[in-house]
Amino acid sequence: MRKAGFVAGAAAALVFATNTSAWANWTAKNWGGSQGTMSQQWVEESYNEINFTGCTEVYGRKSVNVELWQQIDWGRDKMHDSSKFTACFNGSGSKSTATEEGLPRDSYYFELGNIGSGCVSCAIVVNKVNVDTTKAD
Repeated sequence: MRKAGFVAGAAAALVFATNTSAWANWTAKNWGGSQGTMSQQWVEESYNEINFTGCTEVYGRKSVNVELWQQIDWGRDKMHDSSKFTACFNGSGSKSTATEEGLPRDSYYFELGNIGSGCVSCAIVVNKVNVDTTKAD
């Protein structure tokens, strides 16, 4: 009985982990961090869009590199893209966007790279972060 319960639980976890609607689009408000901060993960099937709206940095820096990573089980994660976001620093409603197409279906996350020209102790706050895996909109 215990073994059957374990197998059923493992099967349910696998179904949840492979269900794209459970892991796809997400939004966070007042999100931020310093260089090396990672986002939550999402599953994408071929397209993703990362949006930052309203970026601020305490020392007045006006850019952040946003790196897209593929989470690799049993190996090193793979960076697919790095985008320098600057427009989101132009005011609370200003938006920076990075898109990527043609990636394999897998789990992804972004990581904050250089803030400004590279400031390890600097941190940004983003009014709204949105990850969208639907190209149609």
